[in-house]
Amino acid sequence: MKKTLYVLLASLSVLFFTAANAKDQVIEGVISEYICGDRCGLTIVDAQGGEHNALCAAPLCEKFDESDMSKFKGRKVKATIGSVEMCVDGQSVGLEESCQGSDKMVAFTKIILLK
Repeated sequence: MKKTLYVLLASLSVLFFTAANAKDQVIEGVISEYICGDRCGLTIVDAQGGEHNALCAAPLCEKFDESDMSKFKGRKVKATIGSVEMCVDGQSVGLEESCQGSDKMVAFTKIILLK
């Protein structure tokens, strides 16, 4: 259920934050949730309680896959929200350099852990 909800939220955020109007935005908040399915997504909650949902494309995201997320959940972060080009080729989705078609997607492109 959570995975379906996240996919829906991420899809909606893409509709409202399209590549045409996307300029890198920097936010501060805490890591709330990280879910992987076809794509890996992250939720960061800012100081006002606003949820920011996007794909997780920052280098730090690789550590999320390799470790227990309890180390990162609730951690304060400074994150840059931008866009990445995602390869969409039938059922496969990825960040490959060559693909049949691609879409720009909203993503956390840089994440810095704060103390």
